[in-house]
Amino acid sequence: MSEKLSQTRRFADSLGIDTTRYVLPASATQSPETAEPVAAEQLKKLLVELRYGHRPADQSVSRLPEQVDTAWVSQTAQNDSVITALTASASQFAPYRALVQQYNQIRNTATPDQLRAVRETLNFYRYLGRFDMDKFVVVNIPAARLTVFDKEGRRDMPMDVIAGKADKQTPRFNCYLTDIVAYPYWNVPEGIGLKEILPKVKANPDFLDSQNMEILDAKNRPVDPYSVDWATISADDFPYRFRQTSGCHNSLGLIKFTLDGPPAIYFHDTNARQLFDVTKDRWRSHGCVRLEKPVEFANYVLGQTKFDQGFYDRCLVDQKPQSFKLPKPFPVFVTYQIADLDASGKLVYYKDIYGLEKRLAAR
Repeated sequence: MSEKLSQTRRFADSLGIDTTRYVLPASATQSPETAEPVAAEQLKKLLVELRYGHRPADQSVSRLPEQVDTAWVSQTAQNDSVITALTASASQFAPYRALVQQYNQIRNTATPDQLRAVRETLNFYRYLGRFDMDKFVVVNIPAARLTVFDKEGRRDMPMDVIAGKADKQTPRFNCYLTDIVAYPYWNVPEGIGLKEILPKVKANPDFLDSQNMEILDAKNRPVDPYSVDWATISADDFPYRFRQTSGCHNSLGLIKFTLDGPPAIYFHDTNARQLFDVTKDRWRSHGCVRLEKPVEFANYVLGQTKFDQGFYDRCLVDQKPQSFKLPKPFPVFVTYQIADLDASGKLVYYKDIYGLEKRLAAR
């Protein structure tokens, strides 16, 4: 079993896995009786890592059910040729296979930071093997890109996105996209309302009208802002909440994509679509993800043309929000990969917008 572990460690090393975690401790090498059980346990852990990866260190929420074939792990560990068994069951996800090739080509020339970034992405691709999915969405924050993948790794619906600022980061998570809302309200998150909107309203209640906003009480009833004694209101005892009415002026645009992930985080359209054309700064939101092609994406995940190309032009006034449930929840991964292959197969290193790789390097 110790020899199997050594062979498997060499194989895993070529796939970008840190094999130092699977070395037998000195206390276990003193005799075969102590070495073999420890080696067997280490081998099983390494096999799980090889096929299924591990949860990304910066992932805050995981809503998707995971599956690990423990029978495969046990059978492979007992196989006389572990490497042959691993090769036969290797991931067929095309971006993973291509990135493994790139990794082995640059191992002797890339910097430690570059190699670590590639290894993190290889782990993410292995981690996808824990989930039973025909298609899924990946948003890579440093790349500011959304892509739909199928289980073989074919790409679809690529588009730019705008993610959170460095001081208002988009969290990293997996979850389901469950439904779509046309003409959504923007229910202003409490933090934004108290820190950014309340001071402006206290200074001038007309600010609400200028932003097409209203205030609601605890029972969701509209409140006349001019009936409120704003001088007595503070962030510590604010009994209301802010909501922006639906329409082209709405900060969420005309379409919102509901996620069952972190609270108040979703995909959405924007009322400033020109930003996709006039600036390369793709990290300027409060944490949600703005989509370059929300209409096309909505039709794609719904599996039908619910919104035609004239949807934006009509832009109805005072329209009530309308929800459309997806025929099947769509898996979503919002991730943070500094190194990855672009659609042409080129290895790209993106800017570490949030400084997360620096923190990993310091560990």
